[in-house]
Amino acid sequence: MADLKAIYQEAFDAFVRQDYDTSVERYLVVVEADPSFALAYQGLAEVYGRMGRLDDAIAAIHKAIDADPDESLYHTSLSRFLQRQGKIPEAEAAAAEASRLQR
Repeated sequence: MADLKAIYQEAFDAFVRQDYDTSVERYLVVVEADPSFALAYQGLAEVYGRMGRLDDAIAAIHKAIDADPDESLYHTSLSRFLQRQGKIPEAEAAAAEASRLQR
């Protein structure tokens, strides 16, 4: 897992540098090696969101939710991506779930 954490950090660092292609590639290495690494799916979703690839962002954040359904951050992210797609009722439902989990 230590190596995956280092690769995760490389992905995050690439994201910060706005090197989105490298960031996606490194996040994919992490989630392919460990599909339960929910935070890597979150990072991947954020990169896809910055790239305007909202369908991919939503697919990635759903995988984060599958891996860790009780993490409100993932539901909040889902809400943001859905809102950007104009799917307001779905976005509101995701936001409500995030709020419920924060209690």
